[in-house]
Amino acid sequence: MVIGITGNTGSGKTLIANFFEEWGGFVISVDRFGWEILENSNIKERLKEAFGDRIIRGERVDRKSLGEIVFKDKEKLQQLNKIVHPILLKMLKEVIDKSDKDIITVDAALIFEWGIEDWFDYIVLIDSKPSIIGSRLKRLGVSEEIIKGRIKSQIDLKKARKKADFIIENNRSVEDLRKETEKIWVKMMEGSEGKD
Repeated sequence: MVIGITGNTGSGKTLIANFFEEWGGFVISVDRFGWEILENSNIKERLKEAFGDRIIRGERVDRKSLGEIVFKDKEKLQQLNKIVHPILLKMLKEVIDKSDKDIITVDAALIFEWGIEDWFDYIVLIDSKPSIIGSRLKRLGVSEEIIKGRIKSQIDLKKARKKADFIIENNRSVEDLRKETEKIWVKMMEGSEGKD
């Protein structure tokens, strides 16, 4: 069974993925693939050509500098996505296809935007109020301008809510979130038995 966890930045996808991992799911973080791709020398050169030397610090792509550029400019974000996303999706598909795990959980913000819904048996959408997301990201040291840019650039929640199999509202305590998530986990496990 393959479960997708999606939602905007700061909504709590990773926390939900941690719960699923605790209950027996094998977690794939698409964000980690993003880090790996930025280490690729060919990708680094293409990004340098597109966004300039300021995004390179030493031998690495400085994600903060890159974020400051792309989350202020929609066209530049699209340019970044054209460079990174094809490789990222290829990596993700290979890992899913080759995995021998019974339950695979994919933590990815852009499942619907990529049009890969059919890769998953279930998709769980994590939704949080923008004010709560803003507070979480501020605590991580993200600037107000970048927070606004990130939220604008991510998923259309109205459309996503119609497409998701389950929706988790992450606006309360971690304990409440865990209880709600566990109920959904049980439903998915029961549903998978019915599919066999």
